[in-house]
Amino acid sequence: MSETPADPSEAETPRREFKFKPTEFERANRSLDEADNLSAVDVRALIHQAGGASINGPAKSAPPAENEVHAILRANLAEANDAGDNDLELIERRTTKRMRDYWALLIGGNLVLGGSALLGASNVVVLSFSLAGIVLYSLGLTWIMWFVMDSY
Repeated sequence: MSETPADPSEAETPRREFKFKPTEFERANRSLDEADNLSAVDVRALIHQAGGASINGPAKSAPPAENEVHAILRANLAEANDAGDNDLELIERRTTKRMRDYWALLIGGNLVLGGSALLGASNVVVLSFSLAGIVLYSLGLTWIMWFVMDSY
């Protein structure tokens, strides 16, 4: 048998309350009080201190002085122009056989499948399979010839 305590207060233990502790954040910047006398920020002065462009436009700097690198580059350009390395020619696009092959395969394959559809027209299964074959063959051939293969 189990023993029951005579005093009912001993039977119940008080429930523990769980609460979040108060949050405390470390302050990285000093707090701004109304007592601080902060003047307005002048953006033009900040840009001038940074050495960047003014608000009216980019800062104008003097062009770089000529040095031996520029002379070498000019000499290289003149030599390449004299040799004809910088001359451009229009290259004619070569004709591809892809269009011819596509139409030959499309017409030939669809004739075979269409012929089987006509020969088996009395059977619904042969007719439906032949028509589905025409659709799948045409779509597959188009996908392979125009999206997968490169020009040849």
